[in-house]
Amino acid sequence: MSVSRIALMAIVASLAPAAAMAQSVPDTGSRLLFESRLRSETVDQQGFAEQAHALTLRARLGWRSPTAQGFQLLVEGEGVAVLDDRYSAPVDPVPDRPAVADGETIELNRAQVRWTGLPDTEVIAGRQRLIVGNSRFVGNSGWRQNEQTFDAVRATTTALKPVTLTWAFADRVQRPLGHEHPQGVWRGDIHLLQAEADTPVGRLSGFGLAIDLDNAAAQSSTTVGARLAGSRPLADGLSVTWAGEYAVQSDNGANPADYSLDLQAAALGLQTQRWSAGVGYERLDGDGVSAFQTPLGSGHAFLGWSDVIGATPKFGVRDLFVRGQTSLPAFGQTVRLTAEAHAFHDADGEFELGRELDLSASVPVGTHWSVELKAAHFEAEHPIYADTDKGWLILEYRY
Repeated sequence: MSVSRIALMAIVASLAPAAAMAQSVPDTGSRLLFESRLRSETVDQQGFAEQAHALTLRARLGWRSPTAQGFQLLVEGEGVAVLDDRYSAPVDPVPDRPAVADGETIELNRAQVRWTGLPDTEVIAGRQRLIVGNSRFVGNSGWRQNEQTFDAVRATTTALKPVTLTWAFADRVQRPLGHEHPQGVWRGDIHLLQAEADTPVGRLSGFGLAIDLDNAAAQSSTTVGARLAGSRPLADGLSVTWAGEYAVQSDNGANPADYSLDLQAAALGLQTQRWSAGVGYERLDGDGVSAFQTPLGSGHAFLGWSDVIGATPKFGVRDLFVRGQTSLPAFGQTVRLTAEAHAFHDADGEFELGRELDLSASVPVGTHWSVELKAAHFEAEHPIYADTDKGWLILEYRY
C-alpha cells in the first residue's frame, strides 16, 4: 500500500472523532473543514478490449481560523486513494483499458489568507479555489476527485455599486491530473479582470483573461467576453430564463499558433420551484489549425458529461442541447432527476461529431450525506471520437 493511500486512510479514520469534537465547540468563527467522496466509475469505450473500473476515495481535511483584525487563515489538505485500479490513470496508463482522469495523490489543496480590512472589499492570497461566473473559463474542475486550485491573489469589491469588480493574478495552477503528471502543474502568468452588474434584463458581466504559460505554451491565449443571464416571472410560480454569451480569443505569449476565434452561447428555458426545462446552443470556433479553448475552465458541465469532447477539435464544435430537471418526493427525501441530450457538429455545421444522452438521480441522506447515480451515452459520428458509455455511483459527505 502506497504512502498516499495510508495517509488518506488516516484522514478518513479521523472523521468520527473530529466531527464530534467540532460539533461540541461553540461557533467562534473558526471551523473544521471536512468532506469526502467515494466514487465508482465505469467506462466502456469502443477500441478498448476491456472496460475501465475505477473506485476512488477523495478526502479533504482543513481548518478555517476566526477572523481577527480583518484577517482569516484557511488551510486544507486533499488526498485521493485508488481502491480499484482497473483503468488507465493519468500517471499509470493501462493500454487495454480506457482512461479515467482520477489518480492517487496527496497534496496541499488550499492555503490562503483572507483580508476584509477595506469596506465592501475582500482580498484572498495564497493557494485557493477560483470559480468565475459559470466556471466556463476559470473554475475548480470540481467533478474530478483532485480539485483544480490556483496560487493566486484575488481582490473583489462592491464599493463601486452597482458594479462588482474582480481582479486576480495567478502564477501556478494545480491541475486535476496531479503534481506527478508532466502537465499536472502549469506555471506562468494568468491575469483576470471581471466586472458585473444587475441590469433590467439580467446580470451582465464582462471579463478579460490573459494566459501565458511557461510549460504549456500552446494553451496561452487572451480572451475577452461578456455574458448576460436573467429571468422574469410569466405566471404564478413560473418564470422564463435566458442566457447569452460571446467571447473572442487570440494567441498570447509563446503560443506558436496565430489565430482569432470566437465563442457563442445562448439558452432559453422555463422553471418553477420543482422543475426546469430549456434548450441551448454553444459554438466554439475552429479554423482547421487552432480552436477556441478553455484550458482553465470546469469542462464537465459543458459539451456533455461523457467528456469525450474535451479539448475543442481544430474544426471547432457546435452543441445543440435540451436539458431538464425535476425534484420528486421519495422515502421522506427529495430526489433530483436531471436529463440532457446533445447533438454535436463541427463549428460550421457541415458534419456530425456525435450525439449524447446524460441522466442522473441524486438524493440527500440526512444532513451531511448524498448519493448520486449518473450515466452518459455518447454515439460517435466522426472517426476522431469513439462510442462511449460511462456510469458513476457516488457517495458524498460534507460536514
